Amino acid sequence: MSKRVIFMGTPEISAIYLQSLIDDKINIVGVFSQPPRKKDRGMRLHISPVHNLALKNNIKIFFPVNLNLHKVLEDIRGLRADIIIVMGYGIKLPQPILTLPEFGSINIHVSLLPRWRGAAPIEHSILNGDKETGVTIFKLEEKMDAGPIFAQDSITIKKNDNKESLTKKLNNAGVNLLRLTLKKIFLKEITLKKQDENEVTYAGKIISDNRKLDFNTKIDEVDCKIRAFAPYPGAWFFYDNERIKILEAQVIPGDWQPAIILNNKFHIGCKNGKICPNIIQREGKKPMQLSDFLRGFKFPIGFKLNA
Repeated sequence: MSKRVIFMGTPEISAIYLQSLIDDKINIVGVFSQPPRKKDRGMRLHISPVHNLALKNNIKIFFPVNLNLHKVLEDIRGLRADIIIVMGYGIKLPQPILTLPEFGSINIHVSLLPRWRGAAPIEHSILNGDKETGVTIFKLEEKMDAGPIFAQDSITIKKNDNKESLTKKLNNAGVNLLRLTLKKIFLKEITLKKQDENEVTYAGKIISDNRKLDFNTKIDEVDCKIRAFAPYPGAWFFYDNERIKILEAQVIPGDWQPAIILNNKFHIGCKNGKICPNIIQREGKKPMQLSDFLRGFKFPIGFKLNA
C-alpha cells in the first residue's frame, strides 16, 4: 500500500497498532507521540512506547507539546500524508490538522461507540457488567469520540475477563479491523454511519478512589471492580492503615455478613456472597499468592472492613 500515513499514539496499547502497520509494510512517513517525561526516583526522562518503537524502525518522530503551533501544522503538511491514524495519543487534534490529509483523520477506540466515549472504556465496560464490548474505527471530529463510524467489531466479555485479558482480546480484534478498514477507506468502498447521540455513555478518567473496594455492596459489584483494575493498578481497601490490593479472587454466592473477615483464609463477606482472594498485593510489596500472604499477615477473624 503506497498511501502515506501519519501515526499518532503514546502508550503501550498504541505501540501494538503501530507495530501492526510496520509489519504490514504501511508507508509511515511520521509518528507523533507525547513528549518524554520525567519519572522514577531519579526523575530521568523516559520516552513513550510509541516514541521508542518509531526510533527502532527509523521512522521520523515528532513530540510537540502544543499542536496549535504554526510550526506543527507545517511539519504535518510537509509529510504529505494521505491519512492520520490516532490511537491513544492523549492530545486533542485541532481542526486544521484533522482535515489536512485527503482521507482525513481516523481514531481507534476500544469500545462500541457511542457507548463509553472517553479515557477509560475498558475499565468501565467491566465495572458496569457489560456482556460485550468491541473496537470502533471512526472519523475524528473536534468533539471527543463523536465522529461518524467507519467500522466496528464486537467481542464477548467473559465472567473471568479482567482488564489485561480483555485488552488483549480488543487489541487482536482492533489490529485486524484496522487492516481491513484502511483498505476500504483508500478504495473508497466504505460508508460512514452517524453515532446515535441518545445512546452515549461516558468513560471518565479513573482516579484512585474509583478503585476502592466497598465490601458492603453486592458481590458482583466487588468482583467487577477487582477485574476492572487487574493486574494493574489494582482495586484496594484499607486494613490497619495499610492499603491492600486484591488482584484476583473467586466469588461464592451465599449469605454472609458484609465487610467481615470470615475465616483464616481471609474470605471477606459482601452482600449476597463472599470474596475469596487468590492474589493479593500488600502496600510496597509485589503481588503474591494467598498462601504466601497468609504466612506473613496476621488478622482477627470477624474484623470489620470499611468501618
